Amino acid sequence: MTVQAKNIFKAIANYLKLKPQMRRSFQIFVAFVITFIIAVSPALLNVVAQENRFSLRILHTNDHHAHLEPVKYGDRMLGGIARRRTLIDQIRAENKTNQEPLLLLDAGDIFQGTLYFNQYLGQADLDFYNALAYDAGTIGNHEFDRGQQVLADFIAKAKFPIISANIDIAPESPLYGKVRPWHVLEVKGEKIGVFGLTTPDTAILASVGDGVKFTDPIAAARSSVRALKQLGINKIVALTHIGFEYDVALAQKVADIDIIIGGHSHTSVGNIPNSNHPYPLVEKNGTKEPVLVVTDWEWGKYLGDLSVSFDRTGKLIAWAGKPHALDASVKPDPEFADKLKAYAAPIESLRQKIIGKSLVALDGDRVKLRTSETSLGNLIADAMLAKTKGDRVQVALVNSGGIRNGFPLGNIMMGNVLEALPFGNTITRVELTGKQLLEALEHGVSLAEQGEGRFPQVAGIHFVWDAKLPAGKRVIRVEIVSESGNLQLLNPEAVYRVATTNFLASGGDGYRSFAEGNNLLETGYLLSDTIAEYISTRSPLQVKTENRIVRQ
Repeated sequence: MTVQAKNIFKAIANYLKLKPQMRRSFQIFVAFVITFIIAVSPALLNVVAQENRFSLRILHTNDHHAHLEPVKYGDRMLGGIARRRTLIDQIRAENKTNQEPLLLLDAGDIFQGTLYFNQYLGQADLDFYNALAYDAGTIGNHEFDRGQQVLADFIAKAKFPIISANIDIAPESPLYGKVRPWHVLEVKGEKIGVFGLTTPDTAILASVGDGVKFTDPIAAARSSVRALKQLGINKIVALTHIGFEYDVALAQKVADIDIIIGGHSHTSVGNIPNSNHPYPLVEKNGTKEPVLVVTDWEWGKYLGDLSVSFDRTGKLIAWAGKPHALDASVKPDPEFADKLKAYAAPIESLRQKIIGKSLVALDGDRVKLRTSETSLGNLIADAMLAKTKGDRVQVALVNSGGIRNGFPLGNIMMGNVLEALPFGNTITRVELTGKQLLEALEHGVSLAEQGEGRFPQVAGIHFVWDAKLPAGKRVIRVEIVSESGNLQLLNPEAVYRVATTNFLASGGDGYRSFAEGNNLLETGYLLSDTIAEYISTRSPLQVKTENRIVRQ
């Protein structure tokens, strides 16, 4: 018998020898002690539980695409780097009070998309990113748009690590030694491993050049996880630019990843418009452990905000969060607003730049655009098709509501292009069946009498429609322009690659068939830049209508 047990029995024996009055007092004392223990034990258990968990908050962005200024979305202005600064500072202040560690991460494609990139090649964006004190970023395909040296200059001046595990870089590349596969962040004594991934499609989407190769993301992820685990790290974040669909596959196929923060596909999640996914999306890996998959749409319109808790073994035990809209309720940070004005001043000269000339006026009449084929619509659709031909795109379609002005006879300035295409849309490639493409055309002409902006302007396709027929049954003939230039009847079962805008690809203007398409790729090509490039290389223009759209 142990000493403790003997003492307990001795106490009981002594208790039995007590007089009744003293025995009653002893009972009251024991009852008090038991009540006290019951009362405080939940608090004690909570303290123990808190001590045995590690909580972390992650703010994240992706596909910034040089959008330092707010952009119009519907009737709202969203985004803007000055608003981002305000919200990040507010959240950091909250977390300082709560003593909860916080990370700020970016999932790639900081480059390309506005005149700020044309002028500053990412250095203006980097100035703001450094001031925001990002903790890490990965490489997107558009980081290679101006070649390796521009990216190398960006990385050299970044005050945060730029990581990607599936890029092989030869010694002769200016990027050699500048890109690490992973990075270890330490907060409140806890280590978090973060590794990066870049879409292998970069090899065909950007001007990569020699000395850089892209490897299999899954194999690279497994290698990074293995290396981090060998360092004793049990909390691992994948910072990816491979697209939401591939993020989900990554979560399922690679063990020991806790969180995937992605970019590339410009996917809407949570409370973001046109979302079909929760925030976070909870997947299960091969061992049935949870993996959180999040992304943050595009252009800094929202700020991703994910809070997680791990137990002491590094297992995820709790999570919550949502993207925050950077709308008018978020006041711009004055310091960033002033800095942006300084960067914006030289941009105005770009607006005045003459990019080409037209031998005919390209009519931007609203009624014509929204009811019929126009020369301006043909120009825009032709430019989209030409830009994406290398990706085997066969058809281009843009909604007339996205075209706001025409081009004059004579000189065309960059400002004319920006006035005609003010929404900052980019080109998205999507694969549709012939049936889905027909549905898109039917939708496009369904409200032509009301002058709705959904009316399509097209390239690579001809169609005949009859306004007298009921909506949904108006398109009576569709032909695709073959590689040889001949017209071939649309095959409902065939799959066609279509270039459209990111707005329509997400189901904007009611184009549901685009949102239901497959193999979507956000190219990041700014529509206005694409048109300007097309004009400058084909000037002087003499665009005309070609019976692409025939109304009976």
